[in-house]
Amino acid sequence: MMKASTELDYRRRIARVIEAILLEPGAPHTLDTLAAVAHLSPYHFHRIYRALAGESVVETVQRLRLAQAAQRLTDASARVTAVAHDAGYNSPQAFARAFRGFTGVTPSEFKARQKHLATPAASRRSSAACNLAEAATAIDATNGLADAAEAGANHAANPDESRMSLWPAVELAEIAPIDVLCLRHEGPVATIGQTFRDLIHMLRCEDDPRTGQRVGICVHDPALKGSFRYMAGIVASPDVASHETPPARVEPLRVDGGLYAMHRLVGPYALIAPTFRALYGVWLPQSGYTLDTRAALELYRSPPRGGLQRACVTDLMIPIRKD
Repeated sequence: MMKASTELDYRRRIARVIEAILLEPGAPHTLDTLAAVAHLSPYHFHRIYRALAGESVVETVQRLRLAQAAQRLTDASARVTAVAHDAGYNSPQAFARAFRGFTGVTPSEFKARQKHLATPAASRRSSAACNLAEAATAIDATNGLADAAEAGANHAANPDESRMSLWPAVELAEIAPIDVLCLRHEGPVATIGQTFRDLIHMLRCEDDPRTGQRVGICVHDPALKGSFRYMAGIVASPDVASHETPPARVEPLRVDGGLYAMHRLVGPYALIAPTFRALYGVWLPQSGYTLDTRAALELYRSPPRGGLQRACVTDLMIPIRKD
């Protein structure tokens, strides 16, 4: 087991590597070039990186490329071809295969999902009702499936978007205060997973059901540049919250309850940032609600290592109020 000072030094080196990848995700990064950024030999860099990051640096490069591509695809004017090229892919087809393997949906389906997220619920219900009513009218008028299919052609032309129109993109939820044990995250957001692993190790709860009750706490003051803070937390059981003294660097925190706008994201954690961007930038301004000063929350519903990331479930919660 490495000394705490050595591990901290290695983590800082890895953070520099991740920042270099984020600066130019489409650059031809190799093990040798990234090891040079960390000032380590390729052999030691590969071993240390996997031990601390939980994945190879090649996997990180691909993940960050696709995560930034997803961030760009939240812009309705973004062209898939341009996004694919900037992410380092030689063809839109290769990019689409990689994106689908990462997220579970194609780039076009992802854009439709973001568009759906930005559409007011009333409009979605109205559109869905109209589409279904058109098909029903055609069936009544002709008593034939062929004519009904023709009348509903617009509805069937994009089954993914039509199906999504029936889903609640954003729901309102009133939650009670939550007591959590937190570890402040240091470094790029791409290494948040490691902070959660550190917290679980510090609390010695690798096999504890509490690890399934993870929460990310996002604190940001829009008036202060660079004020963003992220706390990785585990919901504390009543006996832990009131009787046990947490380890050093772990701090107890009570998350305020109240009204939240909640969107359930099914997909890799790298999609959290672009989805929050759509919620804050598009959904909130047309929602009729005002952003509250409480922290935004990420409620992780999947186990820490629960198989494919594209199947992970995360509830994204924005604090709101009605003026």
